[in-house]
Amino acid sequence: MTSIEAYEEAADQLDDARPVASFIQLCAFEEEEVAAPPRKLNTNSPNSEAVLSQPVTTGTQMPNSIPYSGEDIGRPPVSGIGPQYIGEPLEPGPEFFKSDLQEGEFLYMPELTEEVPQSEPADIQLRQAESYYAMAIDADKLHDESAMNMYLDAAISAYRYMELVPPQPQTSKGTSRAWEVYHSSIARLIFIADRTGMIDKQVGIKLPVNGGYRIVEFEYANFQRTAEDFDHWQIVGDYQSKYLLTKHRQPGLGVPMVAIRDRKKADKWYPAEVPFAVTGILRPESEVCLYDATTEATVPDGTHVEQIVAKLELYDPRFTGDVEFKCRQVPLAKDTTAPYAYMLSETRGESKLAALHPSRNLDDRGLFILEPHRKGKIPVIFVHGLLSAPYTWAGIANEIDSNPDLASRYEVWGFYYPTGAPFLETAAVLREQLDQIIMEMDPSGFDRELRNVVLVGHSMGGLLAKLQATDSGNVLWEHTAFQPLNTLDTTPKMNEYLRRQFYFTHSPHVGRLVFIGTPHQGTSHTSSSVGHFSAKLVHQDSCLQEAHKELIDDNPAAFRKEFRHRVPISLDLINPDSLLLKGIYRLPIAPEVPSHTILGSGWWSVHDGRSDGVVPVSSARLPGVQTEIMVNTQHTHLNRDAGTVCEVLRILRVHATRPAFAGPPASVR
Repeated sequence: MTSIEAYEEAADQLDDARPVASFIQLCAFEEEEVAAPPRKLNTNSPNSEAVLSQPVTTGTQMPNSIPYSGEDIGRPPVSGIGPQYIGEPLEPGPEFFKSDLQEGEFLYMPELTEEVPQSEPADIQLRQAESYYAMAIDADKLHDESAMNMYLDAAISAYRYMELVPPQPQTSKGTSRAWEVYHSSIARLIFIADRTGMIDKQVGIKLPVNGGYRIVEFEYANFQRTAEDFDHWQIVGDYQSKYLLTKHRQPGLGVPMVAIRDRKKADKWYPAEVPFAVTGILRPESEVCLYDATTEATVPDGTHVEQIVAKLELYDPRFTGDVEFKCRQVPLAKDTTAPYAYMLSETRGESKLAALHPSRNLDDRGLFILEPHRKGKIPVIFVHGLLSAPYTWAGIANEIDSNPDLASRYEVWGFYYPTGAPFLETAAVLREQLDQIIMEMDPSGFDRELRNVVLVGHSMGGLLAKLQATDSGNVLWEHTAFQPLNTLDTTPKMNEYLRRQFYFTHSPHVGRLVFIGTPHQGTSHTSSSVGHFSAKLVHQDSCLQEAHKELIDDNPAAFRKEFRHRVPISLDLINPDSLLLKGIYRLPIAPEVPSHTILGSGWWSVHDGRSDGVVPVSSARLPGVQTEIMVNTQHTHLNRDAGTVCEVLRILRVHATRPAFAGPPASVR
């Protein structure tokens, strides 16, 4: 497909798109939920603090946005593009130009309704920006690739106007207009260039014109990522999601974007797509010839000219505060929540039936990271619960990324597993992969914080987390079999399979545990409604089923009833009568690993008393934890409730002050 055909196809998608609905609203992979009762946070942790800067019931609008009172700028429609476009472009006013005024300093600028004194060059630049923007819109409607060059020149002229205009204590009509042209032009330029293949990751945007190319050179200002990570681009606008408590956005210079990294062949720990926040500032070169379609005929045949007309500076908004503009420092525009919004828009979730098929999507299972590891940062690993998926942690991850003190100390990892997989095998996979990834990232063993991992588990994920910080001894095997493992009549391969699951020591890399609504003693609610028919729904690996049948046939009196039925999965361990669950409950957590409990109490029943609607309070409690708080919400909301988020962030701040133990590097098992 030629670039023109690709452009026409992208434009057709715009013409045929449904109106409105943000891309989050298009992501309706869950049934509507009943509104939870008012939440009450009871805590015995005196240092619990509020970390959310906005009300948690509604998505907050961008702070300090300036209403535009001038005439509207015509622009191509962008609504309905769905995941290709993150809402409507964000257009903050440039009030930040006055942010660096010293005490006693005053810069004159009339009110919006007054005539602003301008130099002739500034006025010319604004008129050029308006002209190029209007021509770009017309060309865009005709699916003409020259629209990209016109959008570029509109942005260049608008930027030059903002450089030339006198400093202003308030936003003038002309400056507001120039800012909107600048932002909208860059947004459309990148949108079209990305979908027509005009972006060269190593160079920048290459726009064909007059027998050559005009180049917008990429400059990766403060990224640890490489150019190879910038596979696709999305422009940030407005969005909504029930999984995101707050939107962390800041107006300033630049255009907030989301870059997407696709999984590479050599990747081992990355998921299929990794979105991350980027802010782009387009700065023109000092000498630039603006686009003129009438000059094309004057270029001799065979002539190839490449001209760098501008630089697109790309910043990591999490670690950049101010940038230079007109020899002064001004705030950088940023939106650190947008990558999680994009992730949620692309996620269709793991359906309840798909979760029971452990033999599917093997490449997506296990431990995964979202960014390259930085020495000195602590991994916080989120483990989801029964019939769930990692996207449910987006709210907490968003808060970690958006709080500078936490973003500088932690990096978010995740662990994904299917509900229908053998439970102790899943725990063994997490234990082995944690050893392996840490050895690969730091074979010398000098990065102490890498070996100070925080494990946060929701529901059954909490049991998986506990099994990383305890020594099994002979407890689990005694709750499964009547005779020692080495006396079984079985093959060496099956013997090793059983030993790997039932005999282990705690991981030396785990520094803290957080349990959220974890059924340490099971739950009668779920076991009666789900466990009753789980045997018919779960589709285990056929090879494992045959090996298990052979093991039972060769040792008919060796195993207890629970294991004779099948190798226990998550659905089996939620039963309060499960002997294996009772064995896990008896295992003590390593004394050097502090632990915390967050439990829900938004429900009450005659049988269980207080609960979160699934897990009774009595089952969620675990003796020996350092802190325990009770949140008035239900089980499915618990890991994204405001009270839970506050407590997790408090725990992470405490953990960041705890010296990491520098033990010897563990061998890969």
